[in-house]
Amino acid sequence: MIIPEGQQSDGRYCRYFTLGATEVDLNNRARLQALLGYFQETAGDQCQLFGSGWSDLWEKHGLCYVVVRMEIRMDRYPGTGEQIRIDTWPENRLRMIFARYGEIFDANGERIGAIVSQWALLDVNSRHFVRPNPEIVSMPDTSTLTAPFEPSNDHRRAADNTSAPDSCRAFAFERTPVYSDFDYNRHMNNARYAEWAADTLWKVLKPDERQADPSIARLEIKFRAEIPADFVETPIRLEGNFDPSSMSFAFKGVVGDTVHFEIEGDCARPGCI
Repeated sequence: MIIPEGQQSDGRYCRYFTLGATEVDLNNRARLQALLGYFQETAGDQCQLFGSGWSDLWEKHGLCYVVVRMEIRMDRYPGTGEQIRIDTWPENRLRMIFARYGEIFDANGERIGAIVSQWALLDVNSRHFVRPNPEIVSMPDTSTLTAPFEPSNDHRRAADNTSAPDSCRAFAFERTPVYSDFDYNRHMNNARYAEWAADTLWKVLKPDERQADPSIARLEIKFRAEIPADFVETPIRLEGNFDPSSMSFAFKGVVGDTVHFEIEGDCARPGCI
């Protein structure tokens, strides 16, 4: 059965996308940045439908959505030309930090990935969080739906290399944000963090580990402090560790004494994803 695009009776919102050549990596696997971008677009369409889209919040209330934490898990990556469907829905209650979920399906209707994210409302002038209410953020009834998975509680503390297992390889280097990292909220777009994670992993892998063609099966991003557009000439120190025995990694992005984000992930070898 083909599910139509748009709002569903159970509270989900669905959209279809076809992967283009610029949305896959050198192994013809969808870039995580592209998948998270699709999720963001689909969520934005649902919010717009219920009168709480980006333009409504910005123009009427001086607010914007910001992501606090996001975790994506992939069972399989689609390739160029494949059509996928993104389903998304918000949790059924408003809190200071509120959740939005997503699922990724292939053309056969098989689920190949899922997303759990947590969001807040930011005052664009004061840069402080504000509590949402039904007059500002409206949403459908999703009381019959549940989260696609429970977020991981395995916090490996990317900030603490001293507690890493002996098998881990520590790393540290700098990366400077560029024009393409930022969005219309004038901070680094949440999907770009996934690209930074993939780039960092590729950099720390040894040549033979790259040849093994690992893929990210789980990625968790914790957003601690925003990276604004005026950071375009500010080096961000990326420091963490990679464990080749478990194919897991963890690192943080630091400017001075401020941790701006923490990222953890697990890789799968070919045949496992």
